[in-house]
Amino acid sequence: LRINLQDTSKLPQDIPPPGSSPSSFTRDSIEIRDTGTIKGYGAFCIHNDIPKHTFLGFYEGTLVTSREELEDLYQNNRKSMDYVMSLDGGMTFLDGYERSQQDKETGRFSPVFLNHADKDQSGCNCIRLLQDQQVAFFTARTVQVGEELCFDYGKDYWKGNTKNKM
Repeated sequence: LRINLQDTSKLPQDIPPPGSSPSSFTRDSIEIRDTGTIKGYGAFCIHNDIPKHTFLGFYEGTLVTSREELEDLYQNNRKSMDYVMSLDGGMTFLDGYERSQQDKETGRFSPVFLNHADKDQSGCNCIRLLQDQQVAFFTARTVQVGEELCFDYGKDYWKGNTKNKM
């Protein structure tokens, strides 16, 4: 299953095999740092522009297979679902919280650090493609040095939380 809501001629045509990592050029071109805003940490392009359709990596985390399991996890352990991504509209999720904490300490880039920008804004420069419970991220256009890498979280993410929309 490959889900996207855009003209497919404008999308990367190949998703790398599961477990693939971004190239060393890509990893060396991205820095994780505090945005100084409500967004918290973010991913920024440094040193070199990143070309359009560059593979950024897979969203990694714990697979959560029901809404009840997700709610139990968060009631018992944390207050925030900031790193949870739905795979199928609300029944299966990837929880990237642990990954974010590990990578924040090491400064290693992971797509868990991609913040939100509305898809019709110039700041939205990344896209996600879903295939077989894997979420692959790519640049949607050339990302220039100094830009933050962002994608559109989708309207469902903001339901009931519009006051915090970034």
